[in-house]
Amino acid sequence: MFSRSSVFSARNKSDWLFVPEAVRALNEITDLNIMDYDIYHHALLGRIKLSILFPSPVCLRKIKYMDDKIKFTPTGNSTVSRLCMLDSGCFLAGRNLVMSTEGRFITSLKGLIDTSFIGYESTWLHYLLARSLRLQQPFRRRGNINYGITATLSGETFQVFECMTWRERINRQLLKLPRDVQTATRRRLSEAKINEHRKDYFPLHHLPADTWIVIRYSELEKLVQVSRGENKVQPATTRMSSPLARLFWLACRNNDTISPLINQPYKMLPIFEQWAANEGITDKLSGDTLKAALKRGSPPTVKIKGH
Repeated sequence: MFSRSSVFSARNKSDWLFVPEAVRALNEITDLNIMDYDIYHHALLGRIKLSILFPSPVCLRKIKYMDDKIKFTPTGNSTVSRLCMLDSGCFLAGRNLVMSTEGRFITSLKGLIDTSFIGYESTWLHYLLARSLRLQQPFRRRGNINYGITATLSGETFQVFECMTWRERINRQLLKLPRDVQTATRRRLSEAKINEHRKDYFPLHHLPADTWIVIRYSELEKLVQVSRGENKVQPATTRMSSPLARLFWLACRNNDTISPLINQPYKMLPIFEQWAANEGITDKLSGDTLKAALKRGSPPTVKIKGH
């Protein structure tokens, strides 16, 4: 369909492109009209995979699963453990669970990792999608559940960590807290016995400002196929009853955030996905399911559109 050299003429030593570069390249050598939001949308639906380019090497450790779900483990109740292992929002909300990992730590020297966007990196992708569609940014609130950034390697799922001393980690985490909470936390830490100079691995909860989403050459063919309707995911069937569908439509219609998009379910999807991520729900949501539910619950005079 297209050659590697035609896509990577300006970057022949890499096997990836920045998303804007991929959009320009594909539109030049195919008859498609690809936009950056198409790439983000297909990635969130699991149709293609994207990668994250870090400015420096990162450390990975395999995530434990139980019954096909991520296993979580408590941090313990000590202030230093909760402060250093939890995201600041989870710390303030009184949470104490982290993703359970096992095995040795693997260092990704190139700083380029693949991801299926099942961790908090999906929040970043939702924001990019909303921005590219010129939609209102997904709502953020204190207490959002953030278990960290994930990566995929050889079919396995890993959590991303950063290595530093306990003193460095404590100082970084304290700066993310409100000033009054900082003071109280420092007081509790002064009573704890900590080997401040010992290095350890700590979960990475937020992506650095100079991190980029990129797409590998191997995923471009998939992108072309799904954009042309090949390998199209079949619309999901809905088992929602008509009365429940009516209630769902009414709830959407009377919500200030999504009401303007009620006739465009595929544009509503990123907002629902962001809400799900905020509550720790990692299931893949479907625009087809959303469209079917809204169509079934809408009054006869309302027309629900597709993409």
